[in-house]
Amino acid sequence: MTRRPTSRAPSGPRPPWSIETFAAACDGCGACLPACPEQILAKGDDGLPVIDFSRGGCTFCGDCATACVPRNGRPAALDRTVFDAADRLPVLARLGAACISIQGVTCRLCGDPCDPHAIKFRPLPGGRVLPEIADESCNGCGICVSACPVGALSMAPLVRA
Repeated sequence: MTRRPTSRAPSGPRPPWSIETFAAACDGCGACLPACPEQILAKGDDGLPVIDFSRGGCTFCGDCATACVPRNGRPAALDRTVFDAADRLPVLARLGAACISIQGVTCRLCGDPCDPHAIKFRPLPGGRVLPEIADESCNGCGICVSACPVGALSMAPLVRA
């Protein structure tokens, strides 16, 4: 029997293709967790799936949505037919002060796996580079978070204008 989630807040963003009424539609069955080939989905503080970017980034493959099926009169909580494509998650990469590149150590590990090329490196005098994140290019995949050797990157909620 599936345990009904508590009302606690999630501890991360929901998986791609989450419907607007995700918390009401998801019964916490967990079918999406093992379906994720990147293994980045985990149960959040409320018992429902969230993305754990410390494990890696989202490739938007859709396997989580395929595993999510309507149950007990509820709609599927992840539905690729509602959205043509989850080309972005509602989060943006944010760089913290712990970044060793900012501190003068040559590092570009966060930019290497960034497929949308949202992380650029601006040359500074003395051969240093300053990482900069282009919000308009960031798709929220989070691959940069797990690539950072010092944990200087995080994902922050996208604020829509």
